[in-house]
Amino acid sequence: MGLACSSIVDLADNEYLKTLSGKTTISENDPFWNQLLSFTLNAPKSRAEQVRLEEITDGHCKSLVENNQHTGNFTSLLKVFLARAKELKSSAECENRIFIWQAHNVLFIIRNVCKFLSENMSEDSMLEQFEARSLADRQRDLETGAVLSSTGLTNYLDEFINALQDIIIEVPVLEFTYYLQMEAVTTFLVLLSVQMFLPNPKLHGVFTNRTMTCSSPERANKFIKVLLQHYIEQKSPPDSGNDSQGGSIVLGVASAVASGIWSMVSRRKDGNATTVALQNSIIPSLGHRSTLLLLALVNYNVESLGHQSGGVATRNLYHDALHGFRHIQGSASAKASISPTFHLNLSRLFQALCVTQYQETSTLLLYFLIHKNPEVRAFILSKTDIDTLVVPILKILYSAPDQNSHHIYMALIILLILTEDDHFNQSVHEVHIKSVDWYKDRLLNNVTLGDLIILVVVRTIQYNMTRMRDRYLHTNCLAALANMSAHFRSLHSYACQRIFSLFTLLVKKQKKVTEKLVAHRAGLDSGNSQDSSTLEMESHHDYASELSVLVEVLRMLLEILNSCLTGSGMRHNVNLIYALLRQKEVLNEFRNHPGFQDILQNIDTVVAFFSERLAECNESTLTIEEVHQVIKEALLQVPSHHLKKFPELKFRYVEEESPEEFFVPYVWSLIFNKSNVFWNPGCVQLFALDV
Repeated sequence: MGLACSSIVDLADNEYLKTLSGKTTISENDPFWNQLLSFTLNAPKSRAEQVRLEEITDGHCKSLVENNQHTGNFTSLLKVFLARAKELKSSAECENRIFIWQAHNVLFIIRNVCKFLSENMSEDSMLEQFEARSLADRQRDLETGAVLSSTGLTNYLDEFINALQDIIIEVPVLEFTYYLQMEAVTTFLVLLSVQMFLPNPKLHGVFTNRTMTCSSPERANKFIKVLLQHYIEQKSPPDSGNDSQGGSIVLGVASAVASGIWSMVSRRKDGNATTVALQNSIIPSLGHRSTLLLLALVNYNVESLGHQSGGVATRNLYHDALHGFRHIQGSASAKASISPTFHLNLSRLFQALCVTQYQETSTLLLYFLIHKNPEVRAFILSKTDIDTLVVPILKILYSAPDQNSHHIYMALIILLILTEDDHFNQSVHEVHIKSVDWYKDRLLNNVTLGDLIILVVVRTIQYNMTRMRDRYLHTNCLAALANMSAHFRSLHSYACQRIFSLFTLLVKKQKKVTEKLVAHRAGLDSGNSQDSSTLEMESHHDYASELSVLVEVLRMLLEILNSCLTGSGMRHNVNLIYALLRQKEVLNEFRNHPGFQDILQNIDTVVAFFSERLAECNESTLTIEEVHQVIKEALLQVPSHHLKKFPELKFRYVEEESPEEFFVPYVWSLIFNKSNVFWNPGCVQLFALDV
């Protein structure tokens, strides 16, 4: 370190780091800090290099922590940062790049020390590091009597948290401040990362509680707004290898440290052209890491915070800020009586959400926005180009075998929330999609968004029933289809075909499971040894449970079909009637099942009516087009008064009673896996690690 350019391997014997972590007290006014902070470093480009960096610097961190209670050097390091942080906004405005560079460097060192503390010490011991004072300062307190009045004791944690927030809120994101912003966000994540090392999501560390309680509503609103703006803007990291900036090249190389990882860019001359190849494009953007921080902040349980703060009712102000903001151009929601936490351009937010749904963090953010913020939900539902958001969500479901199960759940719940709106269910059949390149089962041309939703959801049910067998998943799939069923319009023939193919598959599966269950019952009745009998009982239970699920799914599919046939939708679904008539034999499998009798009455009436009309026209001599024409004409004469009325199918998503038990581990697993910051897996207790 110092003015020379360092590599990771040079850090072990670096004299400046040895001085910082040694037994000599360094005042915050010592010229040493300018020398220490004027360093450049080739930043780690891979996880292995991050691990190597920590292995080499762990010795320095350990010595610094051990000696800090005598030297106060970590506290001095904090003071140096806090003093510089006050001038960062003005330094950015006057383009004082050297000052920004050094501020970033001191924050980089603090972040690495804090990460060492969080992974190697208890929180109480960590807090002591933030208030440690040198022996000379404590001797002075004894002489002046300050120790008796406690005026000499200062814990710099709250000031440090506020300074980080000030950087994120006030310092503009420019080419030379980008990595400073990135480092501030990353350091904030490191402070909160203690959550990963606690076994219970309802437990919160001291650092989390201090973050929640040291902020005012106005400050929390500004903070969440800025994090959302980072997400919306999705600014790419500056090219740290670009040497065309003259004097800024030193900053460019040095500031790359802040990101923790940067893209390795190689350039090669090919004739007169220059090709830039991103060989290791693993650096996250400021927007991506800001999203992770936002998700971490809004997912802390308010009740447990209040309990841990001595019974004082504590609100999660960041949670409130995210769920209370409105559109900058006026409210899109009818419920606009409550003052907004802040205003944001929802058009730009919508665009960002549309283009980033391939990111799991973006899907989770969309869930919180659409579920908890009525303004955002109303705005999204009002969009005429809503397909730009729904199609990427459907792509997540379509690629289920390659996705994290939680990502699938979030995408499905978002779809379910959208289908709670009748206008959405009607409009999706009016939005035409020319082609869907990722749908590989068949070439799709000029289908509606409604057709695509049906195709993907039916495919997801089929995949789930044969592979995952997750009851939660197919229940929500069926709920989404049920919400749409009364509004089915002009369904594509292929969508109708896939619905009845699912019927056929499930009927065959039900028949097979029933046969196995009967065989097992016969085996149990014949008598076996005790051990084999126990195994037989377990198998019996498994088959009975599987059969129960199959009956439940088949019943719901019949209700969905009935909902379409008994409403006004039947007059607009010639293809569905045609598919029903072709597959009517499948319904015979349900005849003797008591759970299907009531729902089959209407379907049988419809089948009988159209079969009679086709028989009158000598169906065997008709072409497919002529059959469709007969059905179309007969639709005007359907005796709808003979159809039994059932309650409208309406399902709403309801969040679990203790959502933090799911979301806190989920968010921190995303931070662990997606932040491109190396976290010690041996310390993690909050969630199971991927093998």
